[in-house]
Amino acid sequence: MRADAVYRALCTRLAAVTEAADYEARDILEAVCHVDDRAFPLFRMHAVLTAAQTEEIGRIAARREAGEPLAYILGRSWFYGIQFAVTGDCLIPQADTEIVTEQLIRRLAPGMRFADLCTGSGCIALTALHHTKGTTAIGVDLSEGALAVARDNARALLLEDRFEAVRADVFADDFLENMGTFDIIVSNPPYIASDVIPTLSREVLAEPHMALDGGTDGLRFYRRLLDVCPRHIRRGGVLLFEIGYDQREALTALCRARGLLCECYSDFGGNDRVIAVSLS
Repeated sequence: MRADAVYRALCTRLAAVTEAADYEARDILEAVCHVDDRAFPLFRMHAVLTAAQTEEIGRIAARREAGEPLAYILGRSWFYGIQFAVTGDCLIPQADTEIVTEQLIRRLAPGMRFADLCTGSGCIALTALHHTKGTTAIGVDLSEGALAVARDNARALLLEDRFEAVRADVFADDFLENMGTFDIIVSNPPYIASDVIPTLSREVLAEPHMALDGGTDGLRFYRRLLDVCPRHIRRGGVLLFEIGYDQREALTALCRARGLLCECYSDFGGNDRVIAVSLS
């Protein structure tokens, strides 16, 4: 079957489950047929797919129609121009998280050490390491499955000598006690209120709930991190948190109650997305 016909049929099929049907159809064909993005236009117009390739595309489409995120099906996702392995053990990297990553990169200098809490796939820490020199990081997560993914990504990016994945529960005693001090601590913690989670899309509900659930008001992790992290940051250091679009006032109040100063940065859509807490 000609590639163009498969592509058009796939776009039609996926249109019922995603607004990005054309992008996802292209992504599927490139993955199954091992086609480079730059070569796809010519491939689409002239190639003929094998029966095995057509069958594999059909199986992927069926899983997609069942609500499984494409990133989990293909086992990878793009973030900040870098391809990361992902599994159902970790969140799928999102464009909004590039904002906190960008703020981290801007603040890093050679010799600095930082921690990425709730690291998941390691996309924040590893992207920052990839774009800086002489920096090192610890990625902390409770999920062994997520940490395994982060280690695999570190190896794939040749960053395993600068990145350490550590299992820890942020609610267990002083979980950073034996990890030294840091210049920066960054986190994209669970921040969705518990009663909101059942209302999320089918795709988001396919992601690990432990990486989504921020407690009754969505602020459970922020309170904990604001209480513990300042003791483990060097003077002049910074805490960087991704936040929900409607959490700026609540985070500002939490910081103020602890005598901490913070500023907020917006995402590409103009929504509040990052809180930077300065520690003197």
